[in-house]
Amino acid sequence: MANEHFEKVKAISDQIPYLKHLGIEMLEAGEGWVKMKMSFRPEFLQPFVVHGGAIYSLADAAAAHALMTIVAPKEMLTTVEQRINFLKAVKAQDLYCEANVVHLGKTLAYAEVSVTFDDGTLVAKSTATLMRLDRARFVG
Repeated sequence: MANEHFEKVKAISDQIPYLKHLGIEMLEAGEGWVKMKMSFRPEFLQPFVVHGGAIYSLADAAAAHALMTIVAPKEMLTTVEQRINFLKAVKAQDLYCEANVVHLGKTLAYAEVSVTFDDGTLVAKSTATLMRLDRARFVG
């Protein structure tokens, strides 16, 4: 679903090499939330289930993208702390992720993330604290 939030964040997301490397893509976005997908690749296996680091990367990216829908392009952000609970093993399935900003402060934001299979089966839950950064500090 394309809208102003989706378009502005997708333009930023498309420039992130790590997300391209993992095959993480945005599907939908609105103010304070995103839906993303990571297609299964055999390279994610360790050796029989998907490595938790790949799943964590999806959750981290989704939390950051949810905040970007609110603060970009005026501000940048970074993850300060993120926790994840892995609830189900992933073998050869694509993963879907929804993230929502549930608190937005002047400096910190807090997001909740759910990672699922296509059918909605819950794979992991994550929470993230992100810091809002003045873009002028980082970009000429």
